Amino acid sequence: MTGEAVPRARRAAALGWDYLLIVGWLVMLAAAYLLGFRPLAAVPLVGADLVIAGITVLPVWAYLVVSEAGTAQATWGKRRARLIVTADGGRPGPLRIMVRNAVKLLPWQLAHLAVLRFWTMEGESAIAVPALVLGYVLVAVTLALALLRRDRAALHDLVAGTRVVARA
Repeated sequence: MTGEAVPRARRAAALGWDYLLIVGWLVMLAAAYLLGFRPLAAVPLVGADLVIAGITVLPVWAYLVVSEAGTAQATWGKRRARLIVTADGGRPGPLRIMVRNAVKLLPWQLAHLAVLRFWTMEGESAIAVPALVLGYVLVAVTLALALLRRDRAALHDLVAGTRVVARA
């Protein structure tokens, strides 16, 4: 493996491949909904938050954690782009990978919290608006760091002490 920054195009390609898997999961959930799967029916708002996190964010987080903490040190997209996740030049521990991906997916979960409250008109806008704003701020900071830093480290990499590098 090298210590050089990975070209943005390779990072974007890896992200694109991984998003294909994530979109596939979301399409399956949408199909299940069309076939009658209604997990939010008659569930209080906080319960709906937990259900949504449990069927969308949690499975994606688990995929990312298992893939990056595994022997390949990479998701399917990163493997296709010949990238791995490292920490201090070596294999990151599972806790680092768990934190890395929790930070990475936090904007998605914050958006769920906000959108559910806007959609149902339940709950306080005192929760929805800050959640949505914080989600957008986190995405902007992540993109700015990944684009502007010489090593291409995004916010989740900085928080977890990880880096994405080219596989040798």
